Amino acid sequence: MISNKTPNRLIAPDVDNQHKIALIEPEKIVLKNGTQLFLFPDNSREAMRMDMVFDAGSAFQDKKLAASTTIGMLREGSKKFTAGALNMRIDYHGAYLDLQNTKDHGYLTLYCLEKSLPALLPLIQDMLTQAVFKERNFKIYNKRQMQEFQLSSQKAKHLANRLYTANLYGAESVYGQIACESDFDALTTTDLKAFYGKHFQPANTKIILSGPISQKTIHQIESWFGDIENTLLPTDFVQNTLFQPKLLFKKKSGALQSAIMMGKPVMLRTHKDYFGFLVLNTILGGYFGSRLMANIREDKGYTYGIHSMVSPMRKASGFTIASEVGTDVTKAALDEIKLELLRLIENPVKDEELRLVKNYLNGTYLRSLDGAYSQADKFRITLDLDGRMDYYARSLDAINAIGATELRDLAERYLNPDEMLTVVVGDKEVE
Repeated sequence: MISNKTPNRLIAPDVDNQHKIALIEPEKIVLKNGTQLFLFPDNSREAMRMDMVFDAGSAFQDKKLAASTTIGMLREGSKKFTAGALNMRIDYHGAYLDLQNTKDHGYLTLYCLEKSLPALLPLIQDMLTQAVFKERNFKIYNKRQMQEFQLSSQKAKHLANRLYTANLYGAESVYGQIACESDFDALTTTDLKAFYGKHFQPANTKIILSGPISQKTIHQIESWFGDIENTLLPTDFVQNTLFQPKLLFKKKSGALQSAIMMGKPVMLRTHKDYFGFLVLNTILGGYFGSRLMANIREDKGYTYGIHSMVSPMRKASGFTIASEVGTDVTKAALDEIKLELLRLIENPVKDEELRLVKNYLNGTYLRSLDGAYSQADKFRITLDLDGRMDYYARSLDAINAIGATELRDLAERYLNPDEMLTVVVGDKEVE
C-alpha cells in the first residue's frame, strides 16, 4: 500500500549511522612463474577490468624520468605490433588502455568486453615482454614530455610542488628527486631498456581481474602470463627522509597569485595514529565544508579553494596544505592557516562537527567501495600492506570510534605549525 502522506520538508530525515560495507575478499591464484592473480568476480557486468601492478615506480629508477617514460612508451610498439597496430586493435575492440606511474608503482589497466579479452591478451603480453623503444618514437615522446614540463614550469603551483616535494622528503632521496630540463636530454633508450628489463618481471607483477570471470578467463591469463620467464628476484628501494622545518620562497615575477604549500612527513598507513589522523585532516581541509575552506575561502575570500591531504606511500607519508591566494594576502592567508592548526591543538572538536565529518567519511568509503571495479581499484593499495580488503572495515571502525580528546592529542603531536615546511612561490616575498 502506498502512503499519501506528504513529508515535512522542514524536518531533516534521520541519519543512518549503521554503515556496513559489503567487502569482497579476492581469491588468490599463483601462476606457474610466481605471478599473483587476484579475482573480484561480478557476473552482472559485461565488461572486464584487468589491472597489472608493477614494482616500477620512480623510487626504483637509477636515472630520473626512466620509470614514467618506460611505462608511457609501452604502447609505442613491440616486436610483433607497431604503435599503430596496437592502438588500432584496442580501438577495434572498443577497449580502453591506461598506463600510469607513481613513486611506488607502475600501473596498466585494461577495460574490455569479456569476449574481446582473448584478442587483447596477446597485445598486452607482447608489450610487457618485447617492447622495442625505437629511437625515433622515443625522441618524439621525450620532446612532447619536455614541452609539457616547460609549460607547467610557467605555473607557480607546479614550481611550488617541486620545491616542496624535494624539501619534504629530501632532494637526494628517491621520493624527493625532482626532474629538470637537462634530465630529458640525458635520458636514452638504453636507460629505458635497462629499467624495463629489471622491473617488468613476474616477480614484480600482480594481476587483478574484476567483472565477469570464468574458468576460461583464468586459463587465458595463465596461458599468456604464467609462462613468462622469471629471471630476476623482486626489487626494492631505500627511502631516507631528510626533513627540516623552514620557510622557502621562490620568486615568480608577474604572478597574480602566490602558490602556498605547507606540511610535514607523517606516519605510514600501518601506524596506530593513521586512521585518526585521516579524521583530523578531513576536519581541517579534507572536504568542501572543512575549516580551512570556511575560513580562508568563505569568510576571508583569499582563495577559490584550499585543501589539506595525506599522501601515504610505501615507505613514507606526507601531510600537505595547498592553495593559491592573491599576492597581497599571502601573509594573511599563512597566518589564518596557522590559526586553524592552533585551534585544533588548543580546542576539542565539538560533537556536531565530529559527527558530520564521520558521516562524510562513511559516505565516501561506501561510494568508493561500491562494486567490483571500485573494490579492485582500492585493493591495489592493500598490496603494500597485508593484501586484505578488511583493511577498509578496520579503517572505518577506527574512524567511527575516535573521539574529540584523541583528535586533540593527534593535533598536538602532528599539527604544530612551527614543525612544518612552508613553501611560497609568487611575486611578493613573505617573512
